[in-house]
Amino acid sequence: MASYYLGIDVGGSHITLDLIDSVSFRPLSGATVRKALDTHVEPSAVLAVFDAAIRECATKADGEVLGVGLAIPGPFDYERGICRITPGQKKYDLSFGVNFRQSLSRALPGKPVLFVNDAAGFALGEYFNGSAKGFRRPVVVTLGTGFGASFLLEGRPQQGSANCPAVAQPPATPNSDHPVVPTGGELWHIPFLDKIADDIFGTRWLIAEYARITGQTVPGGKEIAQAAFSGDAAARQVYATFATNLAEFIAPWLAGFGADAFVIGGNLARDWELFAPIFEAELKKRLPNQPVAVKPCALGEGAPVVGAALAQTLVDPQSLLPGELPPSFKGFDFILKELVKAASTVKRLRLDGSEKIAWGALVNKLDTALLKQGIRTVWFDATSRPHTDIRADNTAFSVAYGPTAEQTPWGDDVQTLVLGVD
Repeated sequence: MASYYLGIDVGGSHITLDLIDSVSFRPLSGATVRKALDTHVEPSAVLAVFDAAIRECATKADGEVLGVGLAIPGPFDYERGICRITPGQKKYDLSFGVNFRQSLSRALPGKPVLFVNDAAGFALGEYFNGSAKGFRRPVVVTLGTGFGASFLLEGRPQQGSANCPAVAQPPATPNSDHPVVPTGGELWHIPFLDKIADDIFGTRWLIAEYARITGQTVPGGKEIAQAAFSGDAAARQVYATFATNLAEFIAPWLAGFGADAFVIGGNLARDWELFAPIFEAELKKRLPNQPVAVKPCALGEGAPVVGAALAQTLVDPQSLLPGELPPSFKGFDFILKELVKAASTVKRLRLDGSEKIAWGALVNKLDTALLKQGIRTVWFDATSRPHTDIRADNTAFSVAYGPTAEQTPWGDDVQTLVLGVD
């Protein structure tokens, strides 16, 4: 029987889902699902879109769906599946602290749900089925409205160290077993030309530089590319400077990581002919003894779906499941009774207790029991800081759980339950 991994690319205004064959690593024909997504509404509404889309996509499988992988933008606790996007970041305004993993696991009960950074998802897609395939240490970037990056070591995104220097210097042996990787495995925040990389390597810089040279303001990078392809000297100079800057910035990181490939995706990859030849030449000047294959992405917008799905092959699926409550845990029935009572009255509950409690297993068992009684709960992880950013869902039963949950400022219309430990 065939089996598939379900992948989801989470965009700013929509989500795209697909089924990837677990053997061939190829998408299942006709399985793509695309849904509009408003990230500014209550989390229960956001999660409902994901739930319906996962169920719809799963029905297209002619076999078993092994699990779900999501490529989602940060800040996000990818290991635990908790949203860390704070109010005011113009996306998921009300979802700070929400346990996405718990809610999304309802669509396919018993199946693991995995989360990866959107840039890492893109890189993994290119690693499994695209231009980074066959390389041991590829660095994959996306250039467009922002600057995304991921350092892959044999298919595993590297997170770097908090002690990593702001500007990498090539080690004595580039192919060291201790490669240099920026903090979080990202480059957007690294200082460059008195700014940060995100301000330099994207469409905003192209527009600003073209205006500086010509005095003309254009609405987007597309117009500059068209002018360059038509022979506009100023537009071509903009791309030449962009290519030289990119080589100067990225060369130390490629050396420090011992990279064997550099794959470029994002909107600017469409303008490949305008900057790639200059970039490759400048890169060779800076890395004369380190061959680095420079390639455009192969999968384009389809890369994050493939990467998110196949990231599941890199982990133990059991590690993504909540597990069972230990036999020594007492009082589950009482806790459930109190939650059901709160759901019919105050609609908000803070479930506090020791960090020794198996919170993942407890929340999962409570959620399953509440669903059987027709109560859909939005679970907020109360280890998120600051507590003031944890905002209860006004349209659903909301529970803030974990150590310090009692500090969640949900007003007077809230019940608090403090759990003891044997």
